[in-house]
Amino acid sequence: MENPANIAPSRLVLLVTVVNKGKGTFFADFLKTFEANLQLSFVTDGTVQSDLIEFLGLKDNRRSVIFSVVKAERVDAIFAALEERFRDINNGMGIAFTVPLSSVIGKLSYGFLSNEPRLVEGEEA
Repeated sequence: MENPANIAPSRLVLLVTVVNKGKGTFFADFLKTFEANLQLSFVTDGTVQSDLIEFLGLKDNRRSVIFSVVKAERVDAIFAALEERFRDINNGMGIAFTVPLSSVIGKLSYGFLSNEPRLVEGEEA
């Protein structure tokens, strides 16, 4: 087994994904396939005024927002897959962007967030 001290850590980013209400669970489950160990999901109201929503014939402006912690090297693959899913499943609707995380305190926290079990195996709580 490799010595965890010799493993170069991966940079982590916060991935923010905004989709139509009702699609949040699907996209959260989809993002888990990219080793997103920590996800928070919320239903929010959009910023479009109700008269514009009515004029455009939209049902409502509620959205699901998913915050996921992922490895920076997975971002290009995630964006490509999300673009395809937005087009095929969400009628071309969806927004995704990342925010860099500048620090994570603690080896166990980093190991969990980066999905690196070898960094947390054998550690005592």
